[in-house]
Amino acid sequence: MKKIILGALASLLALNANAALINIYESNSSINNIAQSLAVIDNASSANTTVDSDNVFFSDWGHHSAPAFPDGHNNTFVLTATGMVDTSLYSALKFFHDDGIDVSLGSNSLYSFNGNTGLRDSGWNMFADTGMESFDLLFWENGGAASVLVYGTLRDSGTSEIAKISTVPEPSSIAFLALGLMGLVSARRKA
Repeated sequence: MKKIILGALASLLALNANAALINIYESNSSINNIAQSLAVIDNASSANTTVDSDNVFFSDWGHHSAPAFPDGHNNTFVLTATGMVDTSLYSALKFFHDDGIDVSLGSNSLYSFNGNTGLRDSGWNMFADTGMESFDLLFWENGGAASVLVYGTLRDSGTSEIAKISTVPEPSSIAFLALGLMGLVSARRKA
């Protein structure tokens, strides 16, 4: 019984760790900096598009053979990505972006470009192995030719790949599952 319960818990955690939450907010006015991007989000009743993705790798120009943005967003919009990065897997992240971007890993700012630009390479942004860390990305596009691409350097081999971003598990779901599993174990012992 204990193995079944542990297997169920492991399966639930695996299901929750498969994709980042990506929200896209369209704008009818130009966006030139982080403050204006945040204002677009604050003034929206909800995101125009919400998707789960195991990476942040989009381009409406096909840069690096990336797919287009979800639902065809390509002119003036803000994209947020929230999830987790396994810093024991990656030693650095690199961002290609057009226009601005602001990225945090854990409680630290990892990379920021507070303005509009053509396709830009951030270079490798290195960090320590601290296990799973929260990942928050804010990207905006002002006027088309949008690209946001996130690569990771594998800690063990030094090779790079499209970085995998996972979902932040919802604490209340995990807590309810844990309580239910404890109840099953308790009932089993009394029987």
